[in-house]
Amino acid sequence: MIHSLLHVGMTVPDLEIGRAFYELFGLEARACGNDLVLRCPERAQDQIRLIQGPKKRLSYVSLGTDEAGMQAVKSQLERAGVVIVAAPFRVPFGGIWFQDPHGDWLNVQIEEAAPSLMAAPPELNVPGRYRRIGTRACDIESMQKRARPRRLGHLIKFSPDVDRSVDFYMQVLGLRMSDRAQDILAFLRGAKGGDHHLLAFAKSTHTGLHHLSFEVGDFDEIEIGAQTMVRAGYKSAFGPGRHVGGSNYFHYIRDPWNSLVEYFWDIDIIPEDDSGWVPLNVTPDELTAVWASEPPPPEFPMNFELPD
Repeated sequence: MIHSLLHVGMTVPDLEIGRAFYELFGLEARACGNDLVLRCPERAQDQIRLIQGPKKRLSYVSLGTDEAGMQAVKSQLERAGVVIVAAPFRVPFGGIWFQDPHGDWLNVQIEEAAPSLMAAPPELNVPGRYRRIGTRACDIESMQKRARPRRLGHLIKFSPDVDRSVDFYMQVLGLRMSDRAQDILAFLRGAKGGDHHLLAFAKSTHTGLHHLSFEVGDFDEIEIGAQTMVRAGYKSAFGPGRHVGGSNYFHYIRDPWNSLVEYFWDIDIIPEDDSGWVPLNVTPDELTAVWASEPPPPEFPMNFELPD
């Protein structure tokens, strides 16, 4: 049913503070009514909608499906007793709106994720498979390189009941389990396969946003982006490193409201037919990192989003 993550809406107390942060991160901002919309360079799809409000919160998540998937979602919502309502936010797009078991807003649209028009990064030379012959991966101009996110790959939401969230998103929306850490973490992918996860849940006392994650072209861009943010006064929250859950390289930065934004590269891809993929169910520490420059700080798993 659900096969893609389209964008997220966030309420923040100051749009211009959000603009400064996300533009430096590598996104492009434009006004849309009273809101501020952010996109990746050379990609025609909204990724974040910032909405003016009294306090920061994750307002909604917009997910994509096809026509058959939409009919299936509507049928499953009706079977689960979930009511479809008019849009709770003033937005210029359609689709259906409803709340998950913990009251978080979801929007589902018939829409495909837009492709990135950015040039492919240089080929990698790995032992026994050398594909970049006679061409430099780095030259003098590489010293001026900057992070250019290509897409919003996934987000992790906090949940007071991870198992209940997983049941809803799998049974009603058709997402599939990729890996989990008991009742503390769960990583879900789309119904048609693809990225290891487009949505994940982390246990907390209440809902909220843990992080948004943007794919970049290579490991250099992860660190160039992270170092740019740190030099500007933003806080490095965890990284660089490489996850177990998803296998992606990462570096997390604290946003102005204490949520996280991640640069990532090289994530596991799971085919629609699973091809024998067996989800892990281990401890959170075992899923967190193969290696990292230092252990995650104590505040890394904390939910700073104030409950209503």
